[in-house]
Amino acid sequence: MEIHLNKILLKKSVLILLATSLISFFAGCATSGKEILRTQKDPIALVSVVSNSDINWNGEESINPNIAGFFAKKALKGGSDQVIVSSADQLIGTAEGVIRDCLANTGKINLADKDTVINSRAYQNAVQRAYQINQGYVKPDDYRFIDYRDKNFSAALDAETGIQRSMFVEFNFTKAMSGGFGKNGSCRALVDITVNIQDNQGKSLYRKTFSLKSKDTTKVTAGVYSGNELMALFESAIYDACYAFLDNLDS
Repeated sequence: MEIHLNKILLKKSVLILLATSLISFFAGCATSGKEILRTQKDPIALVSVVSNSDINWNGEESINPNIAGFFAKKALKGGSDQVIVSSADQLIGTAEGVIRDCLANTGKINLADKDTVINSRAYQNAVQRAYQINQGYVKPDDYRFIDYRDKNFSAALDAETGIQRSMFVEFNFTKAMSGGFGKNGSCRALVDITVNIQDNQGKSLYRKTFSLKSKDTTKVTAGVYSGNELMALFESAIYDACYAFLDNLDS
């Protein structure tokens, strides 16, 4: 009985040691990636900035403006800025500018020259992510849908330009009611941002998703709202999301 109990205790000790080792290993990997980003200030290539196209209500499918109800159609007559559906076609360009602005303001990450990156042979020959193309994702005009799993790209970019790290940013833009009843009241802009930074071998140094909502709101009547006001809410929320990422580097 005593021998059997000792075997059980020994087995538990081994499992605890193994679990502790694994936790330490993964924590060490995460820490080392952040440490590299904090201490090594050579330029990082902003390779990809993408997002969903239609900005839907959170948790809901796309709305067809052609089948809008009576009250929505009436609200749409309130002005040319009144919309029932928004697109991220222009917002994604704003998002890229916000990323560059935030990084320049803090100095925590130095981005490589944009033209050097997107005009490189490595960039032009990189594998594109079919999923994003087929699902109608959007990107800034000069960019491509580079697949972060293409490890040959990272090595080729380093060999051609000397840039040893690449950043891939993916946004998910939605909106949600924050007060009122149904689609009457006020709504906020919701932003999810996933930042993925890799080394010159395609190994992930940092990958994390942040979810934020705009501090301010805009009025909604029968699902209709000001398109310009919603875009302003998104721009503010994108700034907050970028700074959340930068703050996380120091944690």
